[in-house]
Amino acid sequence: MRKSVIKSLIWGCLAVMLVSFLIVTIVFFYGVKNSYKVESFNNMRDCVTHVKPIAKLSLDYSTSKMMQLFDISMRQFSNMTKYDLIVATPTGDVVWSSSELKPSQVKPHLEKALKFLPPKGAYKTTGLLDDVYLGPTLTVGEYVHSDYGDKSWAIFCSTRPADTIQYFIDIMMDIMLMELAALLLMTVFLYFFSKNITTPLKKINEALKAFSKGDFSRRVDITSFNELGQVASNVNTMADSIESFESMRKAFVSDVSHELRTPMTSISGFVEGILDGTIPPEEEKKYLEIVLSETKRLSRLVNDLLTASRFDNDRQELQKTSFDLFELAKIVLIKFEKEITEKNINVTIESDDERHVVFADSDAITQVLINLIHNAVKFTNAGGYIKIKLRDENNKCYFTVENSGDGIEKEKLKMIWERFYKTDDSRSTDKSGVGLGLYIVKRIIDSHDESIYVSSDVGKATCFTFTLSLL
Repeated sequence: MRKSVIKSLIWGCLAVMLVSFLIVTIVFFYGVKNSYKVESFNNMRDCVTHVKPIAKLSLDYSTSKMMQLFDISMRQFSNMTKYDLIVATPTGDVVWSSSELKPSQVKPHLEKALKFLPPKGAYKTTGLLDDVYLGPTLTVGEYVHSDYGDKSWAIFCSTRPADTIQYFIDIMMDIMLMELAALLLMTVFLYFFSKNITTPLKKINEALKAFSKGDFSRRVDITSFNELGQVASNVNTMADSIESFESMRKAFVSDVSHELRTPMTSISGFVEGILDGTIPPEEEKKYLEIVLSETKRLSRLVNDLLTASRFDNDRQELQKTSFDLFELAKIVLIKFEKEITEKNINVTIESDDERHVVFADSDAITQVLINLIHNAVKFTNAGGYIKIKLRDENNKCYFTVENSGDGIEKEKLKMIWERFYKTDDSRSTDKSGVGLGLYIVKRIIDSHDESIYVSSDVGKATCFTFTLSLL
């Protein structure tokens, strides 16, 4: 069973929040508890400090009137502070107590407590008088000594924190209820927040599933401009690219099939005609020349495919040397002399110098020139012109091929460098290629870390320019 990443993340967040709440609650509870204990000890210490003078007077002057005053004062302190006070002799006899405790029951426990009481200074602890009050206690004890004789009393100030602790427990329960309410609200928030994440993710996933099945028409609706919106936009862009590539691939298969079938049919037919005598001997040379032409056409197609494959796999290694680009251009032009003559094209070469020595792979640049000039000859109108221009500037040689003709629409200019792309899908004009020429040109120029760009005036002319480094 598949486990949702978003749900796991939500449950993880809730678990972390719950644990955090519990830790905060426990730490807060024990912090308050310890704070209460420290504050209680300090207050009881102050209480003992305040009753010591009265106890000392009563110890020095043990008259009935003084003991009556002592009783009144001690009860006032006990009522005001809510602390239990016990005054006892060093042997454990109760002199005075704020609670209704029977001296006979208290004495054995006081005797144990008096063993921990230092002769001087206060003593504070928990559990010292637990047996007296039959429950947990906090106690501060201190001796008070008479100035007359060897008399002394022990004063014990105690409190039972059980009720106070329960009060804090109640507070903690209220805090935990509020934390649970916050956790519930956070759960609702995370649910709707996750919906904002999972909904577009599901749409993206559905689109990707459709792509995996070959349906590249699916698109993801972009409802926001956050990271998910950017992902959706990138998925749509990827789909556009894949759909475009798929269309080009299908067109390529169709074009290659056509390009291979046509010459192969011609070659097969003419060779069979020569072998079976259908073609008379005096016509054999003519048809053999056609066979040779179709064979060269097949060879160019295969070479283009192999070159494109090498660039796609980054296996094309450049062998750079120095050569005259002007001289190379004139040699390439001669290859197209027949086509130029047949279409009555006016060809001119303009140069700002007699030599343009560049440092590049001469074989690769030869292919660039062949492809660019071949395109120019192919798309130039009958009686039109081709201009080739060379100029040096900033240690670069700028090579330009301009030809008259129908031109290329603006929206198609950015796609002409793509593999298998043909500006004329009907093949009515471009019947001799499968859309690899300019792709190869771009890859060769890019591999030289140089630039190539195109401009076109529809119905008038098209101009290609690339750069090469001068030696």
